[in-house]
Amino acid sequence: MPALTIRFPAAPRELAAVRKQLGQWLTALLPDPGHVYDLLLAAGEACTNAIEHGHDSDRSPIRLEATADATTIRITIHDNGTWIPPAPGTGDPLRGRGLELIAALVDEARVSVDGSGTTVELVTLLPAA
Repeated sequence: MPALTIRFPAAPRELAAVRKQLGQWLTALLPDPGHVYDLLLAAGEACTNAIEHGHDSDRSPIRLEATADATTIRITIHDNGTWIPPAPGTGDPLRGRGLELIAALVDEARVSVDGSGTTVELVTLLPAA
């Protein structure tokens, strides 16, 4: 399966098209709709975080790349914004569970922040044939 690359502006209204493209790509790879849903939810949360926390919906570019090999699907979301976690005790107590949700939905999740922005990498193992 060829890799999927989606570039989109950091704006909430872009998310539906991103989910649709990624969903079509995942559906071609995975027989289990539940597995597709979990990956879409995890990637959607990472994209939403990039828009909200990395860019404040400023329409700067975000890049989603998805690749697959015989054993693994890898989805990477990169933005060039600056992600700063809220200080303890601040913010809405009913929010801030996105990274926990992502971690529960994929086999491995990594967040790295450097001078070029924030990268979220989601890895899931393909079911054995």
